[in-house]
Amino acid sequence: MKFAIVGGDVRCARLSGLLSGDGHKVLSFALEKLSLPAGVVKASCLQSCVYGADCVVLPCPAESGGLLNAPYSDNVLRMQEIISALWPYQLLCGGNFSEESAALIQRAGLKAGDMLRRSDFVVGNADITAEGAVGLLLKESERCARGARVLICGWGRIGKLLAAKLSALGANVTVTARKGAELAMAQALGYGALSYARLEQEAGSFDWVVNTVPARVISDAALCLMADDTLIVELASAPGGFDAKLAENIGLKVCLAPGLPGKCAPLSAAMLMKETIYNIIAEQEEQG
Repeated sequence: MKFAIVGGDVRCARLSGLLSGDGHKVLSFALEKLSLPAGVVKASCLQSCVYGADCVVLPCPAESGGLLNAPYSDNVLRMQEIISALWPYQLLCGGNFSEESAALIQRAGLKAGDMLRRSDFVVGNADITAEGAVGLLLKESERCARGARVLICGWGRIGKLLAAKLSALGANVTVTARKGAELAMAQALGYGALSYARLEQEAGSFDWVVNTVPARVISDAALCLMADDTLIVELASAPGGFDAKLAENIGLKVCLAPGLPGKCAPLSAAMLMKETIYNIIAEQEEQG
């Protein structure tokens, strides 16, 4: 098969090598600032990269504000420009296409696979994120996990996996969430449970705070009440769960780590992307 990889971070560079190693022809564009395997062709333009490709791969997430996510390129590409360069029935894989892009994809007659809407990818990505978060906490702190008092904001996939990993290392984990049912489940699994309404009262009780919620759930008052040596980690995308500048200004140690899989384990993240893309291709073939 012929793959075209357009934009992305180190994950996409590693993915190009994995696909090439499987015997596929791989072209890339908007990755020129990264070193790519010898078998991967760096195309001179978008059109030459995607022409005749069986599968065009965009990053996870694919875009921000209608622009391709391409931090290792000087090229600024609009999603509309990329979609317009493709032919009907080409397969386009990426992550978290906007409503506008999804409409353009449909009108262009493309086949699409949104990896961030697939449970096989999302669960695997959450597991890599949780493991990376554990490594980040241990790297950035002077304490070990055993006995550490940890607050995890959010009870989604990442929050659940992170709680399990930290608890297995001996940390004292408390979960905060909006819904009573989520807090009840956390308690049933042996974790502490804290409503957001009580967060300010308990904010000074934790050594590590990890946010997984892409919304402001930690108030400015709660930040100001945290102990001076608290390490606070942001895993969520913008706007994040707290005011990072305020946290830094009051002396808290802040680690901003959205997109952690691409930073902590790009090869594992690329392997997950490859497996998911192969699954999408197989499903498309079954559908005819």
